[in-house]
Amino acid sequence: MRRVKSWLIPEVPEPIRADLERRQLTSIRQHVPTIYLTASLNVFIIMAVCAHAGIEPRYYLWMASLVVLGLLRTATWSRTSRATLTPAQVTVALRRSAQIGALSMLVMGTFTCVTFATGVFHGSTLIPISLAFGSMSIAHCFAVLRPAAVSALLLGIAPTAVTLLLFGQFDAQVLGVSMLSVALLMIRFVAVQFEHLMVELQLHREVHELANTDGLTHLLNRRALVARVEQDLARGAPFALALLDLDGFKGVNDRHGHLVGDELLKIVAQRLIAACGTRGTVARLGGDEFVVLFHGINEASELPARVKELLGVLCQPTTLDGETIDVRASLGASLFPRDGATTAALLGAADRALYENKRERTRSGERREPAATESLDRRRHRTS
Repeated sequence: MRRVKSWLIPEVPEPIRADLERRQLTSIRQHVPTIYLTASLNVFIIMAVCAHAGIEPRYYLWMASLVVLGLLRTATWSRTSRATLTPAQVTVALRRSAQIGALSMLVMGTFTCVTFATGVFHGSTLIPISLAFGSMSIAHCFAVLRPAAVSALLLGIAPTAVTLLLFGQFDAQVLGVSMLSVALLMIRFVAVQFEHLMVELQLHREVHELANTDGLTHLLNRRALVARVEQDLARGAPFALALLDLDGFKGVNDRHGHLVGDELLKIVAQRLIAACGTRGTVARLGGDEFVVLFHGINEASELPARVKELLGVLCQPTTLDGETIDVRASLGASLFPRDGATTAALLGAADRALYENKRERTRSGERREPAATESLDRRRHRTS
């Protein structure tokens, strides 16, 4: 039972879960008109068979309201399917779609089995055939949502096929065998479609990471950083951008080798992430240059405290290659909208502040390593 459940509802890797659910909902939304039309057509066929069998209209005329409802829903769907949903709402919408599809097939399948077994329509196979076509159409529409597609096939075709085998004549029994074989083929098709979708999303995720992530530190790269800054600029909310440069990094590479230098860059990346938490975004521009995007800074007076906190976490000694290495950094910052209204302007302002600080320290005779000991007043001056 556990193996059947894991096959019916396969485990989805967490990194692609949100992308998968959005793709599933988009696909289902595109096929909803087809589902409504298919359901309306099946109900209409049942009404026609009832009329042909001489059943009094009062027993089936109410079905006309279902046909009208399906047609109206199809006509208005394009206006009601454009709402943007949160990830939680997407999950709920998918669950409801699967439940509604399964319930609909259960009702239609039960009706078909009962009417055929009791001979209400004198052994006519029109309704079983119609249900089989309808189930396959709905399963095709739900192909990206494996539980819903498989449920449509199992509840819509399998019980009806078994009923034909048990209560039908030779022609009906042959039809039942054909329906079961088609259902199995459709289930296999659904499984393959879902596997292909998973592979596609995995590849898309990997390509996206390669294009937007620094390969060494797994931080955002320059391209992704620019995109993130552009988003913040479009929102218009104040933020700060800090450019960091590690002091003495070339000496670490020369003395210990590039592997140790790479490990130091990874440690710096993790410390920056820890210092920022959810209040900032960290990126690596290349070499020993990093950028921190501070969110939620409304006034320039807030920036020095955030910078001090950041450097306090970053500039702590670490042990690499059996030797203690002091982590030091120079920093220059810019504030939106005070220092610029474009990404290039803000990066340029932060870069000028950074190298102004380096020149000041060079003139004052300071060594390059102890850069993190600068005063709060100097930081405030560089952000201006």
